[in-house]
Amino acid sequence: MVPELNPILHLFTVGDRMLDRLVGDFSDVEWRVKDAAGHSPRWITGHLTTYRLRVLELMGLPPMMAEWTGAFGRGTSDTDVPDTLEMRDVVQAFHDAHRRMSEGWAQLTPEMVTKPLGRTLPDGSDTVEGSIRFLAWHEAYHSGQLGLLRRLAGKPGIA
Repeated sequence: MVPELNPILHLFTVGDRMLDRLVGDFSDVEWRVKDAAGHSPRWITGHLTTYRLRVLELMGLPPMMAEWTGAFGRGTSDTDVPDTLEMRDVVQAFHDAHRRMSEGWAQLTPEMVTKPLGRTLPDGSDTVEGSIRFLAWHEAYHSGQLGLLRRLAGKPGIA
């Protein structure tokens, strides 16, 4: 266990609890609403889920397979998302990833999290621990975008 990472798990837990409040009542049309400069809630939710799955990999947990994750990586856009993709499946994968993350968190060791990542992230991190911390920030960043898109879709804010 790496006790210093427990606040990061808390941030991921908050994200897990908030996702349904942010997008749980979206219609098919509302999933596709976006501002002129950004992505739709559909893409952002898939992107967040894809990176939740990445956290599982970083933790050394068995991967959760989803054929749609390639549509949500860095550099992709809404046009890459298959029209047939069911967003309830994406949201469920997000929650399933959180459950697995929470169950495996106590198994993290200092040796695991100090491993080099093999690249440097935008915040300067270059270890597994740094990547997990960065991805918690990344999730909060995109959750804020979902809050804005929620309001653009004519729905009340959640906070």
